[in-house]
Amino acid sequence: RIFKIVRFLKKLYMLAYGFIEACKAVFWVTVLMMFVLYICAVVLVRTIGHHKFESPELQSLATNFSDITRTMLTLFEIMSQPDLEQFQPLFNQFPMFGGFLIAFTIFGSFGMIALLTGVISESMFEKNQLRME
Repeated sequence: RIFKIVRFLKKLYMLAYGFIEACKAVFWVTVLMMFVLYICAVVLVRTIGHHKFESPELQSLATNFSDITRTMLTLFEIMSQPDLEQFQPLFNQFPMFGGFLIAFTIFGSFGMIALLTGVISESMFEKNQLRME
């Protein structure tokens, strides 16, 4: 009976250790993403945020990029839920902006998930290697 409990606790320990390692990985990926969001926000505020548009529709879209905080929030929304249709009118005025948003969506949405999965898998693989030795 004791051996069953110890065996169960070993599995529970592995799950808890994996959860802690996953939290560490999520923290560092979040720090990396905040850094990337900040740099992209600075670039967008300086290019689109300070531009004066004649069309009220374009001007209302440009308010998403008027300051660093709002731009970071807008980029986070694009990264977490990539819906670029609302920014379609800005693509005609700034063609490079469309390319930037597509690249940002690919890197932000898919790249960060792949990076996070890889970091968690690698830490669990290292733990299993240490346990086998």
